[in-house]
Amino acid sequence: MNKIIKYPIFITRGVFVYPGQSETVEVGRKQTQEAIKFAIEKHDGNMIVLSQKKVMDNDPSTDEIFENGTSSRVNLTKEWKDGTLTVEILSQTRVKVKQITEENGIYFAEVEAIIFDKTKLEDQKLSIISVLQELANTTPGVKSEIEQFLEMDDAEFSINIEHVIDSIAKSLPFLSIENRNAILGEADLLKRVNLLVTNSAKKDVSKEVEADINKKLKEKMDAQQKEYYLRERMRIIKEELEDEDSEKSVMEKYKERLENEPFPKVVKERILTAISRFENMQSASAEANVERNYIDWMMSIPWWQETEDIQDLKFAKSVLDKHHYGLDKVKDRIVEFLAVKQKTKTLKGQIITLVGPPGVGKTSLAKSIAEALGKEFVKISLGGVKDEAEVRGHRKTYVGAMPGRIMQTMKRAKVKNPLFLLDEIDKMASDQRGDPAAAMLEVLDPEQNYEFSDHYIEEPYDLSKVMFIATANYPENIPEALYDRMEIINLSSYTEIEKMKIAKDYLVAKVLEEHALTNEEISFKDEAFDELIKYYTREAGVRQLERLISTISRKFIVKQLNEELKTLVVDAKVVNELLGKRIFDHTEKQGQSNVGVVTGLAYTQFGGDILPIEVNTFPGKGNLILTGKLGEVMKESASIALGFVKSNYKEFGIDPEIFEKCDIHLHVPEGAVPKDGPSAGSAITTAFISAFTNKEVSRDIGMTGEITLRGHVLPIGGLREKSISAARSGLKKILVPFKNEKDLDEVPDEVKAVLEIVTVKDYKEVFAQVFTNK
Repeated sequence: MNKIIKYPIFITRGVFVYPGQSETVEVGRKQTQEAIKFAIEKHDGNMIVLSQKKVMDNDPSTDEIFENGTSSRVNLTKEWKDGTLTVEILSQTRVKVKQITEENGIYFAEVEAIIFDKTKLEDQKLSIISVLQELANTTPGVKSEIEQFLEMDDAEFSINIEHVIDSIAKSLPFLSIENRNAILGEADLLKRVNLLVTNSAKKDVSKEVEADINKKLKEKMDAQQKEYYLRERMRIIKEELEDEDSEKSVMEKYKERLENEPFPKVVKERILTAISRFENMQSASAEANVERNYIDWMMSIPWWQETEDIQDLKFAKSVLDKHHYGLDKVKDRIVEFLAVKQKTKTLKGQIITLVGPPGVGKTSLAKSIAEALGKEFVKISLGGVKDEAEVRGHRKTYVGAMPGRIMQTMKRAKVKNPLFLLDEIDKMASDQRGDPAAAMLEVLDPEQNYEFSDHYIEEPYDLSKVMFIATANYPENIPEALYDRMEIINLSSYTEIEKMKIAKDYLVAKVLEEHALTNEEISFKDEAFDELIKYYTREAGVRQLERLISTISRKFIVKQLNEELKTLVVDAKVVNELLGKRIFDHTEKQGQSNVGVVTGLAYTQFGGDILPIEVNTFPGKGNLILTGKLGEVMKESASIALGFVKSNYKEFGIDPEIFEKCDIHLHVPEGAVPKDGPSAGSAITTAFISAFTNKEVSRDIGMTGEITLRGHVLPIGGLREKSISAARSGLKKILVPFKNEKDLDEVPDEVKAVLEIVTVKDYKEVFAQVFTNK
């Protein structure tokens, strides 16, 4: 007697998986899904796979299930979002159902195995071969498999006969569902083979459906278009099944949107024309794909969608103050923009350009402006853009054509009035593929951008409601035509005082939040910030300062988790311990006053610094020697200064013979560092006079400003940074050009309190301050 086993039932819709075969099926019925999950959890995936008698029945009773099946193992391969399961059935042995029971909504079957009688095989062999040969002659689809099997020797024949019969049964398309069930339950191999060539007397419903579908397809099908055939077949099957839940085509949805949404008339007509062309094309053709992509792009661009801008001036100011310290000019400009928009109810797109060194907050400021105005924020980086097509796109005739980056970004914005950041506009370049800067003219010119032309879209697009903000590091690299259309706002490098304030009020809070720390666990003293700013960073912005604060926080977390520290108060000593030796050092004023040594003031992208200038004289023939890696401008400044001194030697009390009997050596220390700039003339002139007259120049005085051959002192840039560096280095007085008097408002009050700033028009005033006054 065969062993009785009991497992959950897997009911299939006419799917028969013969022993040794596998099948992947989709399971949508909830009852079957629960049975599969229960079997996997409690029975290691073992189930009894049985087919229902009526394929279209959604809830078959136990009487409507065939009694022949297989004992199988079921593996779950994927569970979809809608609950549908994809499973793999690995069939093992034939079984016959003895009893079906229900437990907690799950059907269980008690079954016994069906095993064919090998003792009869020798007597039945010739008959089986005869039936198989007949099947091979009448069924081309299985001929090759049968012929290979018949070439086997007796031992292989006995081993493989059952598997071959099951394989043929699976391959034959005309077998009725009853025949397939009978083959599964038949233990006698000769009877099983005869069932392969005997059609069921009962007509299969699926054959009627198949015949009806094929009849309809003959009128429409092109034999050479496989994909067309399959799509038409699928459509007719859905019609036959009267599938009411099938979704409408994408094109029908697009037509509904065009009917119900306020697309511009011209755009609507172009899209409808494209849809009409697409529907008349063969869907597999390359032209259809191009047309489909074009329709998708046209439907996804914001032609009319807008957001409502925030009109609250006080809110905008509070948002800008919340995220950024200082930057009063920029904040005032944004508030002015809002005020004018409120007053006029309309305003053409403004092209504000933030210019400044890296790290001073240009991009983050643009994000804050978007938040203050309630606008969507989008950004493109123009660094390295060389091809005009990146701005305007390619025409549809090109393979893989797409819109330009302007239209791609507008699609991402989803509204036609976002804040659009053009990052690093000074880094655009041009080559043989065109000049992208020329294409940007139409984007940024308020008189043109209401009908921007993209080669791919082909229809004019209105950019006049977009608020453009550009950023650049160096204004001289911005193409002149673009520069003329921009409103330049300069963001200079932060002073040490501003960096201290930013670190205390912004950076520490940001870093602590990122590292899940609190002010009770770690706190920073002012001296720690001062140490970090002066001796561990040299930058215009605060990026490196933020990194160092993060480094200190990480090192504290390590010590905290190792139970070495619970809290930490960071001062200058702790900074040195955690970050190691100082990296940078600012130039200090001289230890004492010297002959031929004058303190100049320098301005770099990292801020201000003082610049000692040294002059020596020694016996020679009047040659001028320049060292210190000076640039062309500073070399010219030295020549101008010497010429001015020679022409006015009497006023300065200089013996004229020194110009012929001595060589003059001008040196600017730190010889490996390049130096250039038009603001060292006064300091060089003073150093020459000091060396020629053997008079000391006070170590407490610094000066800046270029001079002419007539002794006029010309204005300079970076007065704010230079004055801060002078105060930091311990100077007590600086001499600056008179025309820079307007810039004194930018000098912090803390600097004015410790530094006397004297304005001079002519070098004679410099001479009086340095050599006449005590």
